[in-house]
Amino acid sequence: MAEIPKRTLITMMNALSSGVVPRRGLEYIAVGRRRETETFVSDLEDTAEGGGAFRFISGRYGNGKSFMIQMVRNYAMDRGFAVMDADLAINRRLTGSKGEGLNTYRELVRNLAVKARPDGGAMELVLQNWLYPIIDSCGKDPEAVAKEVRSATAGMSGMTFYRDFTTAVIAYAGDLIAERDDSPAIRWLKGEYDRKSDVRSHLGMSTLIGDSNWYDVVKLWSALVVCAGYRGMVVFLDEAVVLYKLQNRASRSNNYERLLTMFNDIMQGKSSHLSVYVCGTPEFITDPDRGLYSYEALRSRLVSGRFENGYDNYQGPVINLRPLTTEEVFVLLRTLRGMHEQRYGYESGITDEMLETYLRTVTATIGGRDMVTPREITRDFISLLDTLHQNPQARFSDMVEGRRVDADRNPDDDLIDDLEI
Repeated sequence: MAEIPKRTLITMMNALSSGVVPRRGLEYIAVGRRRETETFVSDLEDTAEGGGAFRFISGRYGNGKSFMIQMVRNYAMDRGFAVMDADLAINRRLTGSKGEGLNTYRELVRNLAVKARPDGGAMELVLQNWLYPIIDSCGKDPEAVAKEVRSATAGMSGMTFYRDFTTAVIAYAGDLIAERDDSPAIRWLKGEYDRKSDVRSHLGMSTLIGDSNWYDVVKLWSALVVCAGYRGMVVFLDEAVVLYKLQNRASRSNNYERLLTMFNDIMQGKSSHLSVYVCGTPEFITDPDRGLYSYEALRSRLVSGRFENGYDNYQGPVINLRPLTTEEVFVLLRTLRGMHEQRYGYESGITDEMLETYLRTVTATIGGRDMVTPREITRDFISLLDTLHQNPQARFSDMVEGRRVDADRNPDDDLIDDLEI
């Protein structure tokens, strides 16, 4: 297998052995998902042209949703896009009575990433790389800089909150000129202000970023990064099952209504250079009592067409991640074996025949290939390799053949059942 940089290899092995999707190096272990990937690549091309996409990625726990969006995230950055991502949680939703929507916005902005800073925290870098050339060309004259910023962003002038957003950007340019470390403009752009009086005092405006308008600000960011030389913005919202788990019907409906607003906005072309991907379990989408299908306006948009007849549609609003084939899982196991050997500089002695035996054992004891998720098989196989490497007296046949493997309990069961708000 191809030589993997040492730092990337160590990071990947640590993450995979813990059942976590690594941020880097996913291209080394990617198998299958060709048609899904083609869809995402097409979406990015549309986004670069000024359009966008809104898709739900559906798959059961451990079946590769987080892996898929991380792959798309890395691919997008490599090709000149800015990305934002956030895992939804009890206190991070689309809307709520205690600032849950604002918390999601703060997480998205905190995780703003570009190729030069792929791990997030790129907001100030993006602004500075755009503003410093303007500042230099204007001879550090604040008024000239303000005029140039307004001219450069004139195409955004019809967007909601454009004036306030641009005021904050111009104020930040002034802070850069004055070499001011503590920038009120950055605090506003990060959604850190809680009182209008403070915003009025510090920036001369009264708009606060909050639950009701954070998506409008994300749209402004998507337009601004294009001004800054990027091809567009891609936003990822993972763990949307949190919305499905809300016991309060009104709270669920409010969040689903916000999803509908975002969906309609993008699909009707009311936004520019922006794509959004939302990941959840099949129940989150299709459950008629609590899922997206319980909200009729969403159900009518997401339900499969009458003539699909069981075939997969990778151009629709919902992409269903199917289980990997046996051949794809086998390729994954071979890759993991090579990575482990490279990581520790040894020969494992695990043959392809042993890999086949391991795969047969796992699928037979858990209940079939469709019950084995990439996360489970990756974590368990690395654990097996770790054990064999640390215990030379241990034999593969004794550890694998004839052993009972228990399927993971769905961690969704650990979520608090009554997320009241």
